[in-house]
Amino acid sequence: MNLVPRLAFLVLLLMSRTLHAAPVAQAGPFEFHSDFWLNLHHFLYEQALHPAKPRTDLTASDKAAWDNALAFYRRFLTPHDLLLDPHMQSIDTELAEDESLPKLVVNGPDANVWDTLNSVAAIYRARWWPAHDQTNRAFIAAAVPLVQHYAPLLTKQLSTVYEAAWPKDPVRVDLAEYANWAGAYTYTYGWGKVHEIMSSTNASYQGNAALEMLFHEASHGMVPTDSGRLATQLATAGKGVSMPKDVVHIFIFYTAGELTRRDLATNYLPYADSKHLYQDDWARWHNSIEVYWKQHIDGTLSLNDAVDKIVADTRRKVVH
Repeated sequence: MNLVPRLAFLVLLLMSRTLHAAPVAQAGPFEFHSDFWLNLHHFLYEQALHPAKPRTDLTASDKAAWDNALAFYRRFLTPHDLLLDPHMQSIDTELAEDESLPKLVVNGPDANVWDTLNSVAAIYRARWWPAHDQTNRAFIAAAVPLVQHYAPLLTKQLSTVYEAAWPKDPVRVDLAEYANWAGAYTYTYGWGKVHEIMSSTNASYQGNAALEMLFHEASHGMVPTDSGRLATQLATAGKGVSMPKDVVHIFIFYTAGELTRRDLATNYLPYADSKHLYQDDWARWHNSIEVYWKQHIDGTLSLNDAVDKIVADTRRKVVH
């Protein structure tokens, strides 16, 4: 299907939708959801990417229907990145709005997707959904007390560090058995809405790490990669300097991790350190960030001065 109708449909959808449906729980700035349709979509995407062992408890007709759905996903959807492709964003956005529907309305440029989801909804609801929903809700139940306790402090700290307002609308968090290869991703919308999709089964997102990653993902709504205080100062100070395309993401990882570590007042190891993400170009930037951005977090160095020093220090490392 031509991309232009999809993009036009997405624009109309975003103008008319508020991404609001009844959440499982609300805590601090977050609305937590366990959305049947979004979970089914992500589960099909995951199984199409990584075929599982055949289910022996499916009838022949159910197995044929499920295999047909996987074939559709494998051909038309898995070639597209869940975060980076506008088409995939439009699907997530629509499914978040259709959360309470017993059956999807088959229309619009993605009618074939809705039809595919409808065709296997009963199978998923009977075979997989109870366990997935239970795991999602267990994640939410564990995360809510952490958010309630630390949200007032973390939202204030992040706004201060980034010199940016916290997203004005509640941040929607959809828990799913599978999110994407990274375990979580986030969409931001022009009017201040932030939509996180996070895996409830990823081992790296459990316990205190859930707190860090919830606020990490929400930070994308405060720190755009191409505008805002941080990106603007990086562009100004970094003229003529080769920097990673996702350099802002390094700051987000470090800031959310460092603030969570401090606020928990434990030996918590931030996500990026536990996953050894600071490698190669990221390592050079991280080493400078740990010196000068930490001073900014401490309040002893302005954002502009911290970025200037980080860029200058990184430039010296590259030259030498």
